[in-house]
Order: sequence, then structure tokens, then C-alpha cells
Amino acid sequence: MSLPIPDRERLIQLFTQLAMIDGVSLAEGDISRAVSSRLRQGGLRVVEDDAGARLRGTAGNLLCFPPDFHPDRPAIMLTAHLDTVLPTTNLKPIVTAERISSDGTTILGGDNRLGVSILTSLLLTLTEIHFPHRNFFVAFTVAEEIGLRGATAIDLTPYSVQSAFVFDCSRRPGVYIKECVGLALFNARFIGKAAHAGVAPEEGINAISLASAGISKLKMGRVDEETTVNIGRIFGGEASNVIPDHVEIQGEVRSFRKSRIQDQLRYIERTLSEPAVGGGKLVFETKIDFESYAHSKDAPIVLEVETALKRVGLSPRPIRYTGGSDANVYNAGGIPAINLGIGAQKPHSLEEFILLEDLVKSAEIALSLVAP
Repeated sequence: MSLPIPDRERLIQLFTQLAMIDGVSLAEGDISRAVSSRLRQGGLRVVEDDAGARLRGTAGNLLCFPPDFHPDRPAIMLTAHLDTVLPTTNLKPIVTAERISSDGTTILGGDNRLGVSILTSLLLTLTEIHFPHRNFFVAFTVAEEIGLRGATAIDLTPYSVQSAFVFDCSRRPGVYIKECVGLALFNARFIGKAAHAGVAPEEGINAISLASAGISKLKMGRVDEETTVNIGRIFGGEASNVIPDHVEIQGEVRSFRKSRIQDQLRYIERTLSEPAVGGGKLVFETKIDFESYAHSKDAPIVLEVETALKRVGLSPRPIRYTGGSDANVYNAGGIPAINLGIGAQKPHSLEEFILLEDLVKSAEIALSLVAP
């Protein structure tokens, strides 16, 4: 059975319209209503869950069902996230013969309005032309950019989900993430003793000095071929004439192996605590942000992805990747999931762009995944 040919101009129009609707994390109300309205007008059923209320945001996750969806039968889920990392209120899309970009004053919002547009188009197209398809539905999540929080809050137990396909990788179509890191966050609070910096400095314990001594001994960046460590925030102190009694640093550890993450966290705590032995105190806290995943080359979901990619003329290119996505959450919850390259290149920057050929090809991949 041949696949429908995606309407290139319609895809461009849909993306540019949706990209210009603002919707940063926990403020996705406007983009959620826009997507819901289009789909409902097209004859689809859209359910908004209670994640918005639980996360204190303006919208919940959207679950979007074709008219003939059967919740009691095995289903596949295609998914993208509604939020963007920065506002797109003043976005001015520039469309050329080859690409879509912004005018350079805002992000484009391809991460992840590209995925939202592709899957919205898929739902509308299949409903309009009555193309036969597998049992599937689409989920649009919220608050992905601030810790995959929408995907963590979603309840998929009523829908017999067998596999999930996430349209959110910045690599070009044909690439898919077969292995992905996990990430742990750490918070280290150094507690010293306040004193007047000029009158009685010897009575104080400088928390900034404690933190600096510890940080200087840490190995950061790429610590081995599959593990990275970063300190991203540091803050504390009161005034230049006060010995600071508190400093806090926040960082992360990423690795493809959970054991390596735990090893690094123990090393970081041990190293940061050494300067505090002679005075002061370290309070060290950690939490897992998302789990790693790895699929074998003969896993059913891998075979499914590679078949879909080959059907549209692509050579599958599995990769290991160091950035998380909703796929990490679904895999951790027992649903095999893979993040697919859709070509939203240079995400989170003012140089972000999308090649039109990648827009069309990604729409072809979505059709291929749901085709019988």
C-alpha cells in the first residue's frame, strides 16, 4: 500500500502558524487551545488531562484520538511536546525555497513545534482521506523543557500502549536514538559562619572559600567516553563586608550507565566535603531527573522504526545521545520508546532552522509508522 503524499505547503503553513503562538513551559494554554481547536474541528477527539493543575501550569497533556481508535486493543503512541524553551511571541518566520528560520531576534520554536505540526497534520490528513491505519493516538505533552514533567504526569494505563515514538530529536530524518543517557541532579550547600569582614574576619568561616576549594578539585566536562559532569549554578553570600555563611551550587551528572552516575555522585560529594573538614558543613542532595535507556538491535521497536524509515527511502542511523526526551520517561515506565530525528536544527538558539525537505520527510515517517 502506497503512503499518502504530505502536502508541503500545508505543512509549512501549519508550522509557521503554530510556532508563532507563545507557550513556554507551564504556560502552554494558548498553543494547547489552538491545537485542540484544529483537531476537534477536523473530527478528532481530544482529551486534556489534569497535569496542568498538578504542575501548576495553564494546560495539561493533550491525548488526541482518531475516530476509530480502540482503547482495548494494542496501540502505538506518537508524541511531541507543546512547550518551547523561550517565548515565540514576536517570532517572524522566514521561509525560503530551502528552509524555515526566524529573523534572528527570537528562537524559531522548531523544538518542538515541528513535532507538534507533523503529528497534527498526520491526524487531520488520515481523518480527511480515510486512510487505513494501525491503532494509534497522539499525545502532546507539557513542561518537557523543564524536566520532562508532563510525560512523567501522564497516565497511559487505559490505552494499551505497546510502543511510543517521540518526534523531538534535532538530528535529521533517518537518525533515531537507540541509546540515551540518564541524568541526575545534585545540590551542594556549603554552610560557614558569618562575621564582619573588616572587624573580625578570623571569627568567620567563608562558605565561598569552601565551595571554591572543592570545585577546584573536581573533574568536570567529559569525564569518560560516556559520562559528563557540570556545575551550572552557584549563588550565595550577603554583602561584600560580610563573611559569607552559605553558598549553594547546582549541577548534573549524565551517563549511559546508572552505576557510573552513582559513582560520580559519590565522588563529587566526597571531593566537595573535604574543604569543610576543618570547619563548616556540606549538605549534599541528589535526585534522578530521568533514567537512561538502551534498545538491542533486534528489539521489536528498533525493527519497527527501521522498517518505517526504509519504507520512506531512508537509511536508518541509530545513535547514542546525551540529551533526554520524553522517550526516557516512557522507557522507564515500561513502554518501549524511541526518539526520532526530525531536523529542528540548532535548537534553543537564535540560529535555529528547519530544512523543508526534512519537514516533509518527517511527515512521511509519521505516516509510515501508522500505516498497516
